[in-house]
Amino acid sequence: MGVEVSLDDVLARHNVGISGAEFLAELDADLSRVTDPAAAPLSAAEVAFLREHAGPAAVEVLGTDPAVLIQDARRAEVARMTELVAGSLGIAEAALLLGVDRSRVSQRLSTGSLWSFRFGRGRRLPRWQFTLDGRSLPGLDVVVAAIPAELSPESVAGFMGTPQPELEDRTPVAHLAGGGEPAPVAELVAGLGLW
Repeated sequence: MGVEVSLDDVLARHNVGISGAEFLAELDADLSRVTDPAAAPLSAAEVAFLREHAGPAAVEVLGTDPAVLIQDARRAEVARMTELVAGSLGIAEAALLLGVDRSRVSQRLSTGSLWSFRFGRGRRLPRWQFTLDGRSLPGLDVVVAAIPAELSPESVAGFMGTPQPELEDRTPVAHLAGGGEPAPVAELVAGLGLW
């Protein structure tokens, strides 16, 4: 028999900085939002309309058992949550990476020179903010000030890692790391809130 490993053991071994209970509470809340069990099924007329006008992808989905679709969506949510945690640092981890005290990281979060999102009872700092040699990206304060409050961490990370024509097809992270001006990145990220 193998050794039984708990979620707390795994999170601690990888220095994630959150408890298994916090992770599970967030996961439970997110999985609960995947589908509304009280939602009414589509009527026969709605299904017929979608089959006729929505294209092959919709027809394929309409022919799939709803329980399978819900299970797939929930599995995708588990993967999203895992990526969210793996792609971020707790305050203590960020302090260690930057070679500063935790209070300095908290201060930088308060002044807007680092960005974080709430996860459980704590805050997580996306890894995209840090260079490989353990510094924060130059110009981050300008970019952080422009991030719309309603953007999800995944949206911000996706933007920061996607080449932008306005930045000579570099990612915002590469642009900033290479000494590029932060104003164009700030303008682009602010525009994400307009969608």
